[in-house]
Amino acid sequence: MENKEKLENADLPARPKPIFLLLIEGWGVTEKNEANAISVARTPNFLRLVKDYPAAILETNNNNINSRYLSLGSGVKVDNETQAVNSDLSLIISQSSLRQLKILDNERLAAFTSFFNASREDKLPGEDWLTISLEDNSQSINSFLGLKRLVRESVKAIKNENYDFIAATYSGLDFSATKGDFSETVKVVESLDKAIRTLELEILEHRGILVIAASGGNAEKMIDMATDLPNKEMTNNPVPLIIVGLDFKGKTIGLKDAPEGDLSLLKPAGNLSDVAPTILDLMNLEKDGNMTGSSLIV
Repeated sequence: MENKEKLENADLPARPKPIFLLLIEGWGVTEKNEANAISVARTPNFLRLVKDYPAAILETNNNNINSRYLSLGSGVKVDNETQAVNSDLSLIISQSSLRQLKILDNERLAAFTSFFNASREDKLPGEDWLTISLEDNSQSINSFLGLKRLVRESVKAIKNENYDFIAATYSGLDFSATKGDFSETVKVVESLDKAIRTLELEILEHRGILVIAASGGNAEKMIDMATDLPNKEMTNNPVPLIIVGLDFKGKTIGLKDAPEGDLSLLKPAGNLSDVAPTILDLMNLEKDGNMTGSSLIV
């Protein structure tokens, strides 16, 4: 979609329900090349969302997954996972007497239930956790089966309309990239693209908002082009941020549109610490003064 209209705070709807944060772990942003499983894969739904809705890329902090989740949930750009933070997204939602659900797989258990929640170990009032398994009957990790389970539970939660905020993390893509299986990783990307479409339709039907992001990339750099050796580590490349909602179509967050949906041609609009303030903005909630990140909505 060309020449999108600039999104302003006044354009935001009354508190939508639910706000759904989907973290597609392993989905980094870099130029198209033969080592980039994401650019090799067919992702018509993802590319359409980038063209039609507000989209940007965010800088990541470092290679520590826990510190990245701490930044995502606290709204603070942290240097390491031991850094103390004084407030967070989940706490503000709980203190506002709203209900929230976190859907996660075993690979992100500590990161999502503790570090995303400012290193707390216990649930907050009004907060539920739902853990799904990536393993099949042989106890082997099956990224495709894990994705089906995540989508099933996510759709069920959306239909129940019990939650104001739902956050789901999927690490199957990251796991496939870590194995170094390029062909499988491409297939996981394509399956994830279809899953995003399913969630989009369900969320829009309930007049909610889907926010797509990630804590870090992996699948976009599976080979070190300098050495021609496999690269199985989390990258420091930027990650996507897309805001999908009925009132957001044809809007931009004030940045240049990605040509042909190619996010790699954009400059970062912020970093991981901006995700929590942006979600609070979408929920019409005030961010805590301790948050150093800023909402990406003007």
